[in-house]
Amino acid sequence: MNTTFWMFFPFISIYFADAFGKETAGLLLIVSQLFSVITNLMGGYCADVFGRKRMMVLSAYGQGAAFFVFALASSPWWSSPFVGFLSFTENAV
Repeated sequence: MNTTFWMFFPFISIYFADAFGKETAGLLLIVSQLFSVITNLMGGYCADVFGRKRMMVLSAYGQGAAFFVFALASSPWWSSPFVGFLSFTENAV
């Protein structure tokens, strides 16, 4: 999942720059990475409490769902950069 995320990241930043403007897209990408740091710290705590394997499985399902929603939000049937950004942010976690 991590490799797939970083394969998409450069193209996502271009997509968001076209959709939101360069300044807003830059701020949104910074916010998504700050959100990622906070949720990773919370995930580490939950892994200590609930078990590492359980949290890794839940995380994989969450990332898969985020990729699916992102693909749907940028498909010919539905185009929503905001929903795409939300799913991108969820996947960054």
